[in-house]
Amino acid sequence: MKKKWIWPVGIILLVVCLVFWLAPSISAKDLTEAEANSVVLEKYPGDIIKTTKTKDEYQIEIKLETGVYVIKIDAKNGDVLSLAQTEKAEKPIKEASEQVEMEEPAPTKEEKPAEEPAQITLITKQEAVEIAANHLKGMAEEDDAEFHAISGQSPYYLVEVEIENGDDDREAVVQVDAYTGEVKSVDWDD
Repeated sequence: MKKKWIWPVGIILLVVCLVFWLAPSISAKDLTEAEANSVVLEKYPGDIIKTTKTKDEYQIEIKLETGVYVIKIDAKNGDVLSLAQTEKAEKPIKEASEQVEMEEPAPTKEEKPAEEPAQITLITKQEAVEIAANHLKGMAEEDDAEFHAISGQSPYYLVEVEIENGDDDREAVVQVDAYTGEVKSVDWDD
């Protein structure tokens, strides 16, 4: 008589487990087109040309300083699935210190200044050296910095920083984002 209740309880537990296991994958909603574009723009600052959606992914065509890229992201969680360059930039990226900007005359009272899109400029090599040295409270020179612009990545500087601490002098290579000036990584020499 006691064994009659085991089968119904076992079946109920099995059904409950299946519901909890399958429910998240069934109820997960896809990102909207605006959310997908936002995810891409956070990682790759540029101008979105076109966004298309297939069943499981968004394909976003974006223009960056280094060229035009097609980025595929997962429609459910926004993970980047692939990044492919379709066109190269017409002119290579230059350091901000090498960019020449012409001065514009100040607008008169009757004339309203034209709204221009925000331009993304790179920090200079000297600024990257100062950021890296301040981050580690060490010393670095402009000759100890290299600019890198790799296809599919944000450009960055690698700066060698020396830290003098009596008998325990150390060196590190600091990666500084060329857009934001943010320290991305520090690799210590052994």
